[in-house]
Amino acid sequence: MEKRLPDLNTLIRLSQQGLTDEQIGSRYGTTGQAVNKALTLGGYYRRQVSKTVITELIPWDVLTTQEKGSHHNTYLAKQLRAYLRAALGDETVKDTHLTAAARFEKKIRREGLVVTYDRDREGGFALEPRKPEDGALIVRWPKDRPLPEGAHLSAITLADE
Repeated sequence: MEKRLPDLNTLIRLSQQGLTDEQIGSRYGTTGQAVNKALTLGGYYRRQVSKTVITELIPWDVLTTQEKGSHHNTYLAKQLRAYLRAALGDETVKDTHLTAAARFEKKIRREGLVVTYDRDREGGFALEPRKPEDGALIVRWPKDRPLPEGAHLSAITLADE
């Protein structure tokens, strides 16, 4: 039997009623991922925040492969992306990702850490002790790359507690 989603307007209405993608998918015998894809393709979910995070706020050429050894899906990479999406106000961030983002921020504050990246290191990403030149940035920003401005700079900067 073919799994079918309702029309886009119905999906939007259910989402606006507070149902998660997974709950909507369950109603129609499909996955939350299928619902998310339909809402994204229909223009309801914006991909803009995610693309901005990848291209501007993670300042390194991250190793991405289809095979083992890819860095973009390491635990630390996922935490960093969740933190940045939350900092930019992405309303599509799941509660579990918000929790991971809060844990990530608490850890880097408490332990005085900053995210670094080395393409040749296993996993690529690492947490290292903060240096004075890092300031309040959550990542060790490359010296040869200009800092972003406005909300994007705020997203990579720890706010005063």
